[in-house]
Amino acid sequence: MALEHISEDTALDGEVHFLVPEDSYVKRVLCYPRSECSEYFERIKLLVGDEFVYFLETGTSVLGLRVLGKGYSAVVVAAKNTRYGLGALKILRIDSRRGSLLWEADVLKRAQISGLAPRLYTYRDFYIFQELLSPRICRPYSVVLEKLVLSGDVRGVKRILAETMKSLFRLDVSQVDHTELNRPGGHMFYCEDGRIVIVDWESAKISSKPVNLTSFTSYIVFRFKYKVELRELLNWDVGKILSALKNYKLTYSSIEFENVLSALGLV
Repeated sequence: MALEHISEDTALDGEVHFLVPEDSYVKRVLCYPRSECSEYFERIKLLVGDEFVYFLETGTSVLGLRVLGKGYSAVVVAAKNTRYGLGALKILRIDSRRGSLLWEADVLKRAQISGLAPRLYTYRDFYIFQELLSPRICRPYSVVLEKLVLSGDVRGVKRILAETMKSLFRLDVSQVDHTELNRPGGHMFYCEDGRIVIVDWESAKISSKPVNLTSFTSYIVFRFKYKVELRELLNWDVGKILSALKNYKLTYSSIEFENVLSALGLV
């Protein structure tokens, strides 16, 4: 029988499902998108051995199953671990073309230096356990930026963009390319403590020519909903920005990065 979990954050309310073989929710999650699988008992045994206690049935409904998210390779649920507490557990789908999630875990470890990746707790070949972002504390980045731009808060806009650029520069230096920051949509969040967090690293790769900073800059200059208002607010010269980005991509040096910040009016 499932127990109800009541959190200070109502977005995380849901039913508790302890990791026992008889629980149908646990089985559906570990065997997703099937109802049963030969890997089930081994997976549940390893999770219990790694100090996982329960899954929290919360989030949106996918094929009648409430989860935090679903991708081509994995499904994500809220889970409780004795050592790390409540977090986001990404589980390799049974029908995934990928053999494991070890590559993504390695990318996440490498990206930690940027401060942009969710905190990585622990992992195996079939799961990654990481920080769970609270919808109450972390809001979509574009929504926060839109509010600052429309209110004419020049200082606030400069502060959030400067911090973003510095973090993206660190990510570029680490040679991790998220690959989807030209349309950051549901990937990038701004949290109340000032942290900027990027999720969904499934498509990330290691590259000697990462495009995190250039892709995001392209987004705010050309695709951001209020790009015209943003340009006027910071008095942008688009030609100057494009020239600075071109030089930056040649060296990824701190000097050229400072020139990008200058072109964006952030220093």
